[in-house]
Amino acid sequence: MPPGKQGMCQITPVIVKYAVLLSSNLFPGNAKFYVENDAVAALASGTMGKLHGCVLIAGTGSIAYGVTEDGKVARAAGAGPVLGDWGRWAYADPSWARIAALVPVVVSAAEDGDKVANTILHDAVQELAESVVAVVRRLTLCGEDGKDQFPLVLVGGVLEGNKKWDISGEVIKCISKVFPGVCPIRPEVEPAIGAALLAWSHLRKESKLQNGS
Repeated sequence: MPPGKQGMCQITPVIVKYAVLLSSNLFPGNAKFYVENDAVAALASGTMGKLHGCVLIAGTGSIAYGVTEDGKVARAAGAGPVLGDWGRWAYADPSWARIAALVPVVVSAAEDGDKVANTILHDAVQELAESVVAVVRRLTLCGEDGKDQFPLVLVGGVLEGNKKWDISGEVIKCISKVFPGVCPIRPEVEPAIGAALLAWSHLRKESKLQNGS
């Protein structure tokens, strides 16, 4: 990502073309490519390749991304610091990246009872929770009555547990008030493994179609 650009970006036709061109020099000519939002790989890392549920990423950027079993998708946040990415802490732009270094400081201050630090964290928690609620509601992942269980994969340094101020725990509490069926998942593998599982899933589907099964 060039300096001065935000750390999370939209997948545009130009990016797809560049990715395919770059990859074509590394793989055989008959290789197939699938370009997805990085949130898709993050979701798959928690569901072990099954694209169903919602993922919340909160680190240098934030996004809530959901997928239904029939392939419908929805997202919230992830638009950058100007348009609205309120749960995030930093971007590739150096002026935003400095904020990332303050996260441990803010958490530590909040744990010591600092009111301003607690307000900052409470606001971040609320924004992150609302982004998930928006996605889940749009896709009806919670069922018609709002009580069905659904997986929520949690990814990113901001969501890592702390001594007293457990940001991810607070986010889950907020979401549970609206959707009691939320099932938080902390991936045991990296998103890269999720991407590999997705590729394997695509391969299996194509194989079944070719074999008529």
